[in-house]
Amino acid sequence: MHREIIGAWDPEVIDQAIPTLAALGIEPASGEPHEASSEPPVKLDERGYEAWRGDLPKIKDGKIDRSVSLLQIGRALFDAGANGAVIEEALRERDQALGWEKYSGRDDAGGRYAEIVNELEKNGRNTKMRLGHGAAKAAGSGETGGPEVQINNRHLRDVTADTLAALEISNDPPEVFVRAGALVRVREDEHGTPQIQNMDLNHVRGRADRCGDFVRITKQGDNWIKTSVNPPEVVVKDLMALPAWPFPALEAVVESPILRPDGSIFDTPGYDQRTRLYYRPVPGFQHPKIPTRPDKDEVRAALELVNEAIGEFPYAEKASAVNTLGLLVTLLIRQAIPGPVPLALIDAPQAGTGKTLLAEIVAMIGTGRAGEMLGAPRDDEEWRKQITSKLSAGGTTIIVDNVENALYAPSLSRALTSRTWTDRVLGRSEMVTVSQRATWIATGNNISLRGDLPRRCYWIRLDAKDSRPWKREKFKHPDLTSWVEKSRGELVGAVLTIARGWYAAGKPKAEGIPRLGSFESWAEIVGGILAFAGIEGFLANLEELYSKADEGTAEWEAFLEEWWRQRGEDKITVKDLAKLIEDEKALRDALPGELSEARDKGEGSFTRRLGKAIAKRAGTRYGDDGLHITEAGEVRRAKLWSVRDSSQECEFVSFVSLYQPGASKNVCNERIQAEGHRVHAASGGPETNSPNSQTHTEREEQALAPPPDTPDDQWEGRF
Repeated sequence: MHREIIGAWDPEVIDQAIPTLAALGIEPASGEPHEASSEPPVKLDERGYEAWRGDLPKIKDGKIDRSVSLLQIGRALFDAGANGAVIEEALRERDQALGWEKYSGRDDAGGRYAEIVNELEKNGRNTKMRLGHGAAKAAGSGETGGPEVQINNRHLRDVTADTLAALEISNDPPEVFVRAGALVRVREDEHGTPQIQNMDLNHVRGRADRCGDFVRITKQGDNWIKTSVNPPEVVVKDLMALPAWPFPALEAVVESPILRPDGSIFDTPGYDQRTRLYYRPVPGFQHPKIPTRPDKDEVRAALELVNEAIGEFPYAEKASAVNTLGLLVTLLIRQAIPGPVPLALIDAPQAGTGKTLLAEIVAMIGTGRAGEMLGAPRDDEEWRKQITSKLSAGGTTIIVDNVENALYAPSLSRALTSRTWTDRVLGRSEMVTVSQRATWIATGNNISLRGDLPRRCYWIRLDAKDSRPWKREKFKHPDLTSWVEKSRGELVGAVLTIARGWYAAGKPKAEGIPRLGSFESWAEIVGGILAFAGIEGFLANLEELYSKADEGTAEWEAFLEEWWRQRGEDKITVKDLAKLIEDEKALRDALPGELSEARDKGEGSFTRRLGKAIAKRAGTRYGDDGLHITEAGEVRRAKLWSVRDSSQECEFVSFVSLYQPGASKNVCNERIQAEGHRVHAASGGPETNSPNSQTHTEREEQALAPPPDTPDDQWEGRF
């Protein structure tokens, strides 16, 4: 007959429910042996040791409740890490040594002790009895080890669970984190720069050995032998292969106080659970107290101090100076901006103007050091590798210094608009995904932008208007770097005071800030902070940047115009177009620079480059007429291409046409009709009479409205 044992025997609950002998004034029977000198097979805390010696037997009706008392001993051993076989043998020994003899001498004694162990394993371990060792060690109390973990005669899952519990107990304050699906830690390189490092097998094994006492328990004769051992490699591997760990998530390591999204400031070194950031300031860094609600005088004083750091650089125009302050604000409030931030492009007409120095000064204020310097790679594959390396290490400020050639990097474009970055780990076949929370800066002379980068940048233009700008002098702080290093605490406090004022005022929205696609949150927050501080002109030079960076677009516009003059909308293959270019000087002279270079290398190379360039730019509109390349069929498996203008096109299809059939009728806008262009009226084309269309006119609204005498029940339900 199976004997049911009471479940979930927690010693603390038992103590409260059943009085002890001492509480009832009862002394143990004089004839009962009391083997207080026998040592338990595992390390016990003080209360567990009292249970082992029989000092805390449980009383029921004035007598010792032997079954519950044995269960209490088993619980103490189980919670201390002993396995089932050890507990069974220990219960047999205690039952006889303490004179209780509940099951001693019975034929079913082994089964009874096994029932106790089964019930203990069913209800799980109570970690309360093991907290003392790990907590004491974490506090540096002098304990030589943490919770005891028995490694032999146990299931791997149980040993792994105890090892994980030891690591969790000692992880206060947090030192082990989870990032990109891996265990990581924060470490410093030889220069004192904090980095996020993935923990490999040796890291985790060493950490486990410092957080727990790993032992092998064996019995020799009547004695239990306990031998100290290192954490088994198979246990550590199993722990690292778990699907989840009870450690906090880590986004990045920052070296300045953290401005949270709600405007509060976290300035205590260590981990901030709300932002999942680790704040590790440069040794000796201190900043003044940030006012909760800065007034105008405090904001003005903060601006004056910041001006000493960045105010004497030779900005080409007001917008560049304002954008520099925006860059500095971005660095210090980056973690409060929910989305991505664009790249700050610092350029000048010649060397020695102060581009790199400005980038270093801004980075030094934000991080306490010059920032992660990155040379501009020549191919996108190298860009991808370097971006992965910097972001995996937790880089928060990345400077692409001295860009010499055209800045064109699809991987950089992707990183700038991404919240996370996924790439293959160098040298391995596995993928890694990390947060992209960095602030990006690029410096160079007359930097040329290509591809999608122009709309992912904002411009800081320096121009000393001097043939030898590096010889400029009479600065307030001649050794600016040293002054910034000494005054960093006050400068950080000043920038945070400026930002805090905007948050305290309810985050008023600034007027006139240009919309920057993919970076709306950044433009709204930084633009709002600057406007609240009385600084106008943020991003005011965007159009000039686009015009400057649009040289390639202008070249293609001229090329398509000449192609249009030569062929109109006639279809043509790439091979025939290449021949036409060779025959027509005007078309040849209009070639974009990249294609002109390819032509000089040979006809075969030029034809391939021409075909790739046309396919890549198909559908892109150029100029006021919207000239664009379209695919126009095939001939003998060769694609045909044609140049068309946008005068024949009407508004794009809107979602409303999916459920409002009348919206599918194509009506071109009045401007096109007034200019005498052909009106494309084929049914089923793009609509302009949709309420969602940008060209929806008042006349069209009247056409959609019901006649005045239409009953409501006849109009309802119409689409």
